[in-house]
Amino acid sequence: MEPEIGIVGGAVTPPSSVAIFKKRVMLVCPWMKNVHPVTAFCVAQLADKRRTSMMLNYGDAFVAHSRNTCADLFLKSDLEFMLTVDDDMLLPFGNSKFFNAYMEYDVPEPFCSFNVLDRLMSHNKTLIGALYFGRNKTNNWPMYGEGKAEIEYARNAPHNTIKPTRWVATGCLLIHRTVFEDIEKKYPHLGRGPDGMGGHWFSTSEHNLLDHVHRTHKFLAEGPMTGEKSLKAYEMLEGALRDSKRQSTLGCGEDVQFSIRASESGHQPYVDFGAVCGHIGYHTYGPRG
Repeated sequence: MEPEIGIVGGAVTPPSSVAIFKKRVMLVCPWMKNVHPVTAFCVAQLADKRRTSMMLNYGDAFVAHSRNTCADLFLKSDLEFMLTVDDDMLLPFGNSKFFNAYMEYDVPEPFCSFNVLDRLMSHNKTLIGALYFGRNKTNNWPMYGEGKAEIEYARNAPHNTIKPTRWVATGCLLIHRTVFEDIEKKYPHLGRGPDGMGGHWFSTSEHNLLDHVHRTHKFLAEGPMTGEKSLKAYEMLEGALRDSKRQSTLGCGEDVQFSIRASESGHQPYVDFGAVCGHIGYHTYGPRG
């Protein structure tokens, strides 16, 4: 009999048995205590024990910490992908009547009948997210890096295309495990501790600047100090400041932080214009506002 996943302190811990991990995808729900019923229903329809496991981390008021915890626990499994779903999303799962009823306008076929997990998996990308929009009337921008500049194209979605982007939002995001592993290799100071926990995949920090500082410190600590070595260290710090100004993510959301780290670690983020989702607030916000 397949073991159940247990909830411990608000986070779901993987079972000791490996039977549950003969699957490919973990549905990850980094939710607060109040999740929209429509979102819960959509996720329930995506869940398929033949290929998916599921993780719930609820009640953590710090969203970056919640996402980090989910990633740590996901990496303790042997699953390939995690699909992270926020607590205010309307997802297509194969029922066009349900989807369009709550989307508040008619998304055309075949897009309204997609299963968003199947759709995102079909592209064979390591980091790809669905298209959705900001959850208010005055800032209803597409939630990906170039969304403001491409507002007209995004508003006319769905389109049967994907495109590379600087960042893609985490509301419905498919991530291969190698994204986390390669971020950890490139930025060891963001990585997990000996117990496999404590990764800072989504945390706010000047990861590039810290990486430069660590490398400069190591360079200075090895061997005798010379004038030539001092000049080299100065040039390294100058380069660190230049990179920090150009690539700083301070003041950005955790989705931007994560996507940039993934890109710098060899994983290009993509947005799927055919996987259109709703963002639930006072209304369901989508391409038509």
